[in-house]
Amino acid sequence: MTQNAPTRRLVLAGGLAAGLIGAMPPTVARANSRWMLRIADGGPGTPISPLIYGSNEIGTMDGGAPSAELDQAAGVTARRLGGNLMTSYNWVNNAANSGKDYHQFNGPFLLEALGIAESDWQKPGRLIETMHESSLAMGAKSLVTVPLAGYVAADFDGPVPENASAPSPRFVPIRWEPGAKAGDPIDRLVADIPQLLARLTARFGGADSEKGIYAYALDNEPGLWPETHPRIVTGKPTIRAFLERSLAAARAIKRADPAARVFGPVSWGASEMVNFQDAPDWSDYRQFGSFLAAYLDAFRQASERDGIRLLDALDVHWYPYSNRGNLFRSEDPALAKALLDAPRSLTEPGFREESWVVRALGNADSDRDVGLPLLPSLRRIADHGFPGTAIAVTEFNYGGAGQIASGLALADVLGRFGQQGVAFASHWGSLDGSLGAAYRLFRLPDASGQRFGPRSLGVTIEGNPDLVAYAAANADGRPGVQLVVINKSEAAALVDIRFETASDRKCASVLGFDEANPMTAPLAAMPLAADGGWQLELPARSARRYAFG
Repeated sequence: MTQNAPTRRLVLAGGLAAGLIGAMPPTVARANSRWMLRIADGGPGTPISPLIYGSNEIGTMDGGAPSAELDQAAGVTARRLGGNLMTSYNWVNNAANSGKDYHQFNGPFLLEALGIAESDWQKPGRLIETMHESSLAMGAKSLVTVPLAGYVAADFDGPVPENASAPSPRFVPIRWEPGAKAGDPIDRLVADIPQLLARLTARFGGADSEKGIYAYALDNEPGLWPETHPRIVTGKPTIRAFLERSLAAARAIKRADPAARVFGPVSWGASEMVNFQDAPDWSDYRQFGSFLAAYLDAFRQASERDGIRLLDALDVHWYPYSNRGNLFRSEDPALAKALLDAPRSLTEPGFREESWVVRALGNADSDRDVGLPLLPSLRRIADHGFPGTAIAVTEFNYGGAGQIASGLALADVLGRFGQQGVAFASHWGSLDGSLGAAYRLFRLPDASGQRFGPRSLGVTIEGNPDLVAYAAANADGRPGVQLVVINKSEAAALVDIRFETASDRKCASVLGFDEANPMTAPLAAMPLAADGGWQLELPARSARRYAFG
């Protein structure tokens, strides 16, 4: 791992924060900053994937309401079953090994977190079925992680000592070679992944059916396996071996369900994206510029040989860091400014966050290098290495639910994902408090039934970076524009709005959240018509969505 790069834990603890909000906005102090927004409403815009409003299924790991309940309230469109526990998850008996997150423990962590009855624990694949059934109930797509690390938990018998590291009776090997069919007897001495895929397809249909699983991810953060799963992976993996396993798995997924998407390599962060955590054989791949570029090239060549696309999405995780402190799930007011600035690393040229990430990445000097800003860099790498590959960010977190700054930062991130054409994104951590408010800012229907739309419109902002804005055309060709505006400043903001083509638009509704209104809901304060446009005053640290007809 790159020096000074902190790791995160999957086993989380936290509380449930909730509150009722009124419809009236807070009293706004006199604005001491002014911005001008110009919205390019004259063109078709660019597509916004509906699957960027996703979450990770963690059940009650955060200590509050089940994540599925919070997902439904937030209007989630996609859900991922992933994380460290899925690297060691055995579908045959639903056991998993916690690795470094909890005493190298074989146990029922995922089953308990999702509230699955103990009588069902030994039902093969029950964990995945439960997760996917929850997704279907809320109309969301499912992304399911499948293992590549070599072994999965064999039992629920507690801590695994070092001398019982795999291979040992505490683990069973995984198998990716084709063989057993969905209805064949299950061999409990091996985790036959093609048989799992066959059973899931037989039960739910293919990804092109109404109830099929949308996509499969090729394991989780493989560059960290020796650290996160030392009882399973006892030495640093090589890029060559990882590519061979990944290609074999992708072929098996496409055989089982040709319509299912394949996501990979599910890299944890900057140092894995660059050189696979300084892999032993990195020198053999250095000419590609980055591990991600080498990965894409291997999948492109294999796909051309096989005559079928074997990789659909370049899948990475992205957590913000700061020299000021740990931002992961932070509710520390002293870190609010760092949280609010952190989304800028995703898209803004010239912005440099104060963290080790800048040293690890720096500027991308070519279309093969990973650099900052991240999302344009990933897009260039994908277009160069394997054209047609989508971008997915399947873990990210911009602070804890109890701080308004976290919700504003998360709303900013969702706006940037849509603006940059990200295909799939899933937040890590329960969508409680201000985090749920951020999702509802985009997903809550307004008075006319419209959500934030499916096509991004350009917005030009004159002013400082404390204010960001995102615009979208309404769905189904209906006239109108949805405008999200986020004031990250500690002072109120005065904002002038102009549309490129329509000077006679009317504002039909406003919704949003702030300190006084912590849950996104309709608000009474409407913008004022002014000089052929509109003028609005935003409270300090607030977010609004305006529906213009």
